[in-house]
Amino acid sequence: MIIKKRGEPIEIERVKKDMKPIFILIFILISMPSSKKELSDFKWENRLIVTFDIPLEGLDSIVTSEFKDRKLLFFAFESENLKYSNFEGEIDQIDFLKLSKNYPEFYFLIGLDGGVKSYGVKEDFSISKLIKQIDSMPMRQSEIRKKDNRNY
Repeated sequence: MIIKKRGEPIEIERVKKDMKPIFILIFILISMPSSKKELSDFKWENRLIVTFDIPLEGLDSIVTSEFKDRKLLFFAFESENLKYSNFEGEIDQIDFLKLSKNYPEFYFLIGLDGGVKSYGVKEDFSISKLIKQIDSMPMRQSEIRKKDNRNY
């Protein structure tokens, strides 16, 4: 089939052939996963503690192997900016900030299943309490038993 453009004939098949690489490139760009992780991307991989405007004194001494053993990541936001995290990759901060926009709480504990397990105000925030809560969860208890069985 031939069509005319400004008096010049153009073959449709030639146009289709010329456009094929462009469509392939567009498809590849659209289907590429974002390098920034959203909250849902951590599901079944990590537990999360997410805080908003909570002072971080002494946090570096707390984030230890206990966090790694519990698959626990920490994200501390201050004035809607990520101030501290033990996660080495990039996150979609807007996705995380939705927590503070949708709920009046200042901290959240998110389980491996992606559900909010605990939340509260600044005055109630305690990493040691959250770690105890994690250790009492059935999934964590199962992890501890598996680890103990491997050590025998």
